[in-house]
Amino acid sequence: METVKLSTKGQIVIPKEIRDIHHLSAGTEFVIAFVGDEIRLKPLPVFAATRVENGIGFLARKGRKPLNEQETDLAIGDMLKDADEATKE
Repeated sequence: METVKLSTKGQIVIPKEIRDIHHLSAGTEFVIAFVGDEIRLKPLPVFAATRVENGIGFLARKGRKPLNEQETDLAIGDMLKDADEATKE
């Protein structure tokens, strides 16, 4: 555990070792909360959280029929096979 001081502007410095370990950089936004007698900082995610159902239909195109699960698996397999073959050329 490290000790830091609060500046006259109400700022603290997160020690470099902690910033490096947790990949924190300038501009990282945090949620701050009091939990009992503790002050907790939690970095906000870089991308907003999403749910799978938010992406349903995202790749739909006019005239394209929806694929069932088996057709989707086959299509993904074909794409991976093509990508693998391309690396061998």
